[in-house]
Amino acid sequence: MGGTFASLETPEYRRLWSGSLLATTAFMMSFMLVPSVAFEITGSNAAAGLAQLGSGVGMFAMSPIGGVIADRLRKKPLVLWGQIVPALVILVTGFLIISDSITVPMLTLATLIMGLGFAFMGPARQAWVAELVPPESLRNAIALQQIAQNISQVAGPLLIALLVGTRIGIGGTYLFMASLFLVVLPLTLSLPNTTPVPKEARPILSDLSAGVAYVWRDPRLRTLWLGFMGIVVTGFAFQTLLPGLLSLELDRSPTDIGPVFLAMAAAGLVVNLQLAGVVSTRWAWPSLIVMGFTLAIGFLLLSVAPSYGLVIAAAIPIGIGRSGFMLVDNALLMSNADRAYHGRVMSLAMMGFGSQALLAPLWGLLADRIGVRSTLAVVGVTGGVITVLVGLSWLQMRRHEATGRALDTVAAV
Repeated sequence: MGGTFASLETPEYRRLWSGSLLATTAFMMSFMLVPSVAFEITGSNAAAGLAQLGSGVGMFAMSPIGGVIADRLRKKPLVLWGQIVPALVILVTGFLIISDSITVPMLTLATLIMGLGFAFMGPARQAWVAELVPPESLRNAIALQQIAQNISQVAGPLLIALLVGTRIGIGGTYLFMASLFLVVLPLTLSLPNTTPVPKEARPILSDLSAGVAYVWRDPRLRTLWLGFMGIVVTGFAFQTLLPGLLSLELDRSPTDIGPVFLAMAAAGLVVNLQLAGVVSTRWAWPSLIVMGFTLAIGFLLLSVAPSYGLVIAAAIPIGIGRSGFMLVDNALLMSNADRAYHGRVMSLAMMGFGSQALLAPLWGLLADRIGVRSTLAVVGVTGGVITVLVGLSWLQMRRHEATGRALDTVAAV
């Protein structure tokens, strides 16, 4: 734990991290509540899925463009508007719910706008981190961003449980989420407007192609990017398949997801507090592999869990593996990439979140065809295969580096 919070010693980064924590908590609560609002309106699971689809479309389509913009412009305005727009969307959604005017198309539009906002804010915020901390602190700072996300995953369900079940209701909870930005926005405004990396004026698609080529020709970046995409798509299948598992296999209400998500998020947070101090050491890559296998094992355990209590227990390794892999992978991605490409590198990784939202219906269709438990097993095996491929690629890179060092030694002699 000694180096876990080292980057918070930098005042500017501390303010960015605090604002990110509160903003992510609001975003997390919103995305958790959207399916419930849609289901309450229509009584349809399909409508609940449709309402979430907007965020996937927005993030998948625009994240790469957001990365190009983040590498071209100052980060502060991008992050600021990426917070203002979702705050307004959350505020308007709250008033529409209170007035009984909300509809599923409105919810889909709201998640689409929020997804578009995050597509531009996410890469800019991660690239901004590299401008606010010393180079030697970068891995730790990126790891702490993931810890902020884990904290929000714990705080979000707790706040929903405390607020929605009272007279405040869902509409009032949305207004509470919007109020968090009264703290977030001043924190962002107080940060320095750092200077972007000078670039030639080129078409956006040219810069985007250059970013993809840069990642693809570097074995480390290519492995980390593809591994992140694969683990996010498999890891977030948990959220799609869990209600069906509870309802069809365990005779529980599909709304009994709160304790399961809480166990998953809390376990991920505890482990990430340890990993934040590891990402700058030689144990970073081994930790990445261990996290991938932990995720796979969690899904396999979930596929055979005979009771609700054991479902909660199986959520623990899933939470550890998913959040741990994402933390280490993001830290390695940023630290191995040149600053001029930070926005594009992170935007390509963020496509994983858009992909998982777009592919969620496919996991549901597969579960309808072969059963929820069999689908969970397929997800676990897929996660294991992805981890094996990442591990083999890492071992191959190590062999090449060792061979190169040996040749350099011979040449020097």
